[in-house]
Amino acid sequence: MGQLLDLRQVRTFAEVARARSFTKAAVQLHYAQSSVTAQVHALETDLGLPLFNRLGRQVELTEAGRQFLVYAEKMICLAEEARLSIQKIGDVAGPLVVSASESLLTYRLPELLQMFQSTYPDVQLMLHTGASASTAPLEPGVDLAITIDEPVEVPQLLVQKIRKERMVAVASAEHGMSELKKISAAEISEQQLLLTEGTCSYRALFERTLVQNGGRVNKLLEFASVEALKQCAVARMGVAVLPEFVVANELKQGTLIALPWPQTRMHVYTQLIRHRDKWLSPAMDAFCTMAIKLLRETSK
Repeated sequence: MGQLLDLRQVRTFAEVARARSFTKAAVQLHYAQSSVTAQVHALETDLGLPLFNRLGRQVELTEAGRQFLVYAEKMICLAEEARLSIQKIGDVAGPLVVSASESLLTYRLPELLQMFQSTYPDVQLMLHTGASASTAPLEPGVDLAITIDEPVEVPQLLVQKIRKERMVAVASAEHGMSELKKISAAEISEQQLLLTEGTCSYRALFERTLVQNGGRVNKLLEFASVEALKQCAVARMGVAVLPEFVVANELKQGTLIALPWPQTRMHVYTQLIRHRDKWLSPAMDAFCTMAIKLLRETSK
């Protein structure tokens, strides 16, 4: 009979898979890197197959690792469910890991997070800056994700749309296009475009809309930070494409101007996402309820 798997090793494996780095996983887990390496090696020995390809400082999952990760996440979820199930019924306590896009964390969520912590002080809230790619909006170890995206449709996920978000093309009030009453896709294509990273869904929406209207991206500055992108637009460096709430203050102050393109408005959605098979803990339930109530109430 095979040896029972060590849950600590399984958790460590899942964290390395999420971080794609033994070093980053060690920091996140508060272990020595040698301990992380030893735990993963012991797990690989028990399973009889390598779970990672070691590529210098980076690691990637082998085919066996990808298959095992599915079961590892289920084991971790089940263990957490068992632990929480023996707490007093109704207690909102324990760890809660929430992933959100940078734009939401910066402009929408501070009030929600402050209110949640004040209301539920026994919850250990941990935040991750999540990718917005609709193919993988929920990373291993994350309980809930709040993303701004085109509609997410993944069979193993439960997705709730919270609100519709308008996308806008903006430029500095001093930019040459700011006074135009009508703009074509070809004219947009002639400008330097300030866009988020390629995995960002609303960039994909913009590029698709541009191509559908006969344009294309010719000159591009790509940003990992939404705030940096916005400030470069204010500095007259090009045309930016962002959710309207990100630039609301600048539009009100007149430092940025919403351009009259495209004629058909572009929209994405703020969405709340969790695993379909994951137990809805009291902390998760409380956060979902508060997020939906607060974010919908503040919609305009």
